Amino acid sequence: MAGNVRIARNAIYLYARMIVNMIVGIFSVRIMLEALGVEDYGLQGVAGGVLGMFTLLIDGLGTSTSRFITYELGRGDPKRINDTFCTAMLVFIGMAATIVILGETVGLWMLTNKLNIPEGREHAAMVVFQLSVLGAAIGIPQAPYSAIMIAHEKFNVSAYLSLFSTFARLGILYYVAQSSLDHLILYQVMMFVLGIGTLLFSRIYCIRNFPEAKFRFHFDRQLFKPMLSFSAWETFGAINRTLKGTGYQMVLNIFHGVTLNAAIGIGSTVSGAVTGLAFTVTSAFKPTIVKLFASDNFDGMKESIHNATLISMVLYGIFAIPLLVELDFVMELWLTEIPELSRELCAIQLVLNTILMGYLVCAESLKSMGRNQGVNILQCCDSVLAMTAVTAILLLGINPLWACTAYHIGLFTNFGFTMWLLSRRTGKRFVLHILHRAVGRVLLAELAVFIILSMVHNLMGPSILTLIVVCALSIILFGFITLQWLLEPHHSASLKLYLRTRIPALNLSGR
Repeated sequence: MAGNVRIARNAIYLYARMIVNMIVGIFSVRIMLEALGVEDYGLQGVAGGVLGMFTLLIDGLGTSTSRFITYELGRGDPKRINDTFCTAMLVFIGMAATIVILGETVGLWMLTNKLNIPEGREHAAMVVFQLSVLGAAIGIPQAPYSAIMIAHEKFNVSAYLSLFSTFARLGILYYVAQSSLDHLILYQVMMFVLGIGTLLFSRIYCIRNFPEAKFRFHFDRQLFKPMLSFSAWETFGAINRTLKGTGYQMVLNIFHGVTLNAAIGIGSTVSGAVTGLAFTVTSAFKPTIVKLFASDNFDGMKESIHNATLISMVLYGIFAIPLLVELDFVMELWLTEIPELSRELCAIQLVLNTILMGYLVCAESLKSMGRNQGVNILQCCDSVLAMTAVTAILLLGINPLWACTAYHIGLFTNFGFTMWLLSRRTGKRFVLHILHRAVGRVLLAELAVFIILSMVHNLMGPSILTLIVVCALSIILFGFITLQWLLEPHHSASLKLYLRTRIPALNLSGR
């Protein structure tokens, strides 16, 4: 019971952070478009994306470090945790040096020779790129400190820090919009300073609160071998993810220029904000899954995987379905100037990301069990398949919407093979149970809610009132369906009892 309370508390912190970040982040895009303009907005994504091919490796390596530190925390050995932390720090320092070298050679060559930069904006693109390189050099060694916070489940601190960064970014955008200086350069400089400030705060917090976060020059060879293997596969997967994302932007830039990059950025911002809400479930459950695996509590681990998959899909549906129904109205309400194809690209991502929600927790659970090879090989297959399809479609001169749809084709392959890999570790019966109750039923629920909300939208017409009614109705419908049909009977009974105790006026049972 205590574990469920802790997970619920962690999820609440993460939900609050994501909801505020989503609202402010979506609002910020409008301000950012007005402050930078469509061309500079697209240019920022392209120039920063060159290094993003390398800097997003932090995510993959951070996952590796977090997993090992959390695993040792589950085993209850403080010295082993510090050994893991110090060994990881040395690895990340080496990686930071490597990333800087690659950025100043391969990345710089791609920026100056291959990308379609608007005339007169070469200097601004170079400033964006160099600040990204410097930020990577300073930020990459931060990953072990972030891993320590995740292992100790200090999601409240990370939530407060994230909220501060979000509102600070909003303030920066307002200032940039009023400044007479080059807006893109000023924005990047101020965002760099903000990033360094938040990095220093989290590092000082970890050193003061967690003894195992005190760095000493210690390299444990016995720890390094499994960490190297795990990190190598995570790096391999991260490279494929970043190549896929950055390559996608670059290929579309070559064929259609920065305007389409801006449209993709808009669509990704909206769908990414909604997807991020569901990702919080994975973040809240992940430390628990690792600790249950470390303590050989496999039944508890399976239950956590099932619950996390179900809840993440339901949460995604609650926010994605009304947004899909009201997308045209939301776009017009949100943006003064809507880049061409933004609506269509956003709708495609909202629909196809439902597949991502179906296997994301399962893939992360395999990593929690130390089995990340197959998951990251799938990333390679996904990247090759997606980029081949996108390039072929663009070379044939077909509508770019088809290329953007083909970019997501690997989601289906990943879904099937992830479930197969999980069945080898946990058994076919468990995987079939997830497919039936946590995936199949939620997809049917999402379809039913979409039909109902579309009927309400058509009846009421586009307006603020309709948007409010549709969102409220989505929460009510998904809440009812989850309670009556999606949850396991014993979980449903426990939740009803809890609600009846806390809110007697509901009188759910009628008795």
